[in-house]
Amino acid sequence: MATIGTLKYRLYQASNPMNPRADRKWYARAVQDRTVGFEDFVTHMAEHNSPYSRGVIHGVLMDMLDCLQELVLDGKSVRMGELGLFSVGITSEGAEMEDQWNVSMLTGVHLNVRNTKAWSNAELRKKCRLSELTAYTKGTTENDASENSGGL
Repeated sequence: MATIGTLKYRLYQASNPMNPRADRKWYARAVQDRTVGFEDFVTHMAEHNSPYSRGVIHGVLMDMLDCLQELVLDGKSVRMGELGLFSVGITSEGAEMEDQWNVSMLTGVHLNVRNTKAWSNAELRKKCRLSELTAYTKGTTENDASENSGGL
């Protein structure tokens, strides 16, 4: 499917953390203008000439999510076709010696998604138009931009 989308972005100004005295520069950050909920996503799929009803799509996706979580939490990587490779990752505090590390030093568990060739950064760039969201960019600080940008 060769869909072309519109990638929205906002400009923000930031200093180089490695050189705080250097002049601040302008950067672009991708922003999302809304979140599509799970039920809306199911409806969207059903309306794209699918032979399957909303209920069937909903059930299959719910089962897929349950199974994906079960497998990645069991230490497996799951390749979802061209979407990507899903796995679990952890973050922890460090210990001076191996025998000093313990589970209480674990600070986080997160989902990793690695893209595939079809979803590579270069391929995604080919498939989108750029559109600056200007309503909020003028006078926006770096902190404001990161809070309003969907976490990028």
